[in-house]
Parts: sequence; C-alpha cells; structure tokens
Amino acid sequence: MSNQKDQLFCLLQSLKEELTAHKTNNEMIQTLIQEELRDINTALLKWDNGNFGTCEQSGEEIPSSWLHTIPTLKSSADWYELRNYAKVSIPFN
Repeated sequence: MSNQKDQLFCLLQSLKEELTAHKTNNEMIQTLIQEELRDINTALLKWDNGNFGTCEQSGEEIPSSWLHTIPTLKSSADWYELRNYAKVSIPFN
C-alpha cells in the first residue's frame, strides 16, 4: 500500500504544479483551479499529518482505487455522490 500512496503523493504534487503554472484570464476557470488547488493542499496536509486516505466522516480507509481516480476525496460519501451524479465514468470497485 505504501507504494500506491507514494504514487498518489507524486500525482498530487504534479497536479499542484500543473495547476499553479496554468494562466488564464477566464474567471470561471480560475475559480475552478483555485478550488482544486485548495483540495490538493488539503490532501497534502493530510499526507503530512498521516491521515491521507482516511474518510473524514467515518475514519475508515478510503479504497486506493477511489483515490487513484480522485486523489482529493475527503470521504466515502463524496465518492458515492460522484458515482451517482457525475457525468464521467469512474470505477465502482
């Protein structure tokens, strides 16, 4: 599991660098980028505190397959909401 979490950490860092470097004058896109950066920074703080991948509601571990799809997940409830309402395909295992 440690190797998988290391990969997620690298993914979060890479996403942060990419989004930070992105420049746009479109306010809507800039707002979305800032929201995603907040989520990434929260996930990285959780990493530093040793609770990355833990559901904020139940305290249980979030499945790594979910985190590989959306590494900024805060809870299992977020996953189920996205699964039920998202317009993109996400794995259900």
